[in-house]
Amino acid sequence: MPTIRNDPADPTDPEPLDFVDTHVHFWDHRVEGLHWRYLDPDFDHPRLKGMHRLDAAQYTAAELRAQAGDHAPARIVHIQSCVEAVPGLETAWLQSMADERGYPDAIVAQAHPAGADISAVIEANSGHRLLRGVRDMLSPRTIDTEAFVEGFGLLADAGLSLEVLVPYPKFDAVCALADRRPDATLILGHAGQPERRDRDYYAEWSRGIHKVATRTNIVVKISALASGADPGWSVDSIRPWALHCIEAFGSDRAMFGTNWPIDRLYGRYAALVEAYLEITSALTATERRALFSATATRVYRLDARSHA
Repeated sequence: MPTIRNDPADPTDPEPLDFVDTHVHFWDHRVEGLHWRYLDPDFDHPRLKGMHRLDAAQYTAAELRAQAGDHAPARIVHIQSCVEAVPGLETAWLQSMADERGYPDAIVAQAHPAGADISAVIEANSGHRLLRGVRDMLSPRTIDTEAFVEGFGLLADAGLSLEVLVPYPKFDAVCALADRRPDATLILGHAGQPERRDRDYYAEWSRGIHKVATRTNIVVKISALASGADPGWSVDSIRPWALHCIEAFGSDRAMFGTNWPIDRLYGRYAALVEAYLEITSALTATERRALFSATATRVYRLDARSHA
């Protein structure tokens, strides 16, 4: 895949800038036992509307490359996105795809740390060489329970990161979880899912982000800033949210993702990547490389291969 070009007028960074997209979803309706519920016409989400309009027979790296053009990512981290008939089925499908086509470069599976079957889920997903972590969509309901802490420990023991989707009222629980296993990697997904764009909400969210950032084993993923809360987004509307994450965590614990193709509902892939480039234009070359690739490469233990 082609690399993103930095501003050619910037003498500090004349090299191409690789982009590791840390948040991508694929589907293929021909795969038995997998169901992408959010693509159903009757799917109702409190914030994300009309996702069924994205539906097609399949969505893979080929479709992403076609939409992204010259802004296509050098590497792709796939984040779980379907209902499995049996645990581990999505991971097996993605690993098979990667073995055949070269993508994705890392897999984040589905698991609920507080679930009674967490050990079995870990076992079902293990053995696939690209598995790097799990994401829990139910985190807000259970993250402050002892069962969740115990499940997080099992994931950590297996060498897996955990990505949580929680809004700022649950940030204290995120900090407490990180404190219980300082050796484990915890990822704050979608920048803590900001749900509004008013001044009061931003003040509370930003205070929470600073607190979460004090835990050095937490990494923030800057993604989905448009989804639901800012469908008519602009560079200026997402700038303060992205920059605050970078300022709080530092570029070595922050990374960009696109939430593609979900955020296709709100614009073009190239426009989002260009927004990230513009927002970070005042940063150093080293900081930008961290945000676009180096942090993700470390967190997801990506190998050195590249794709043409």
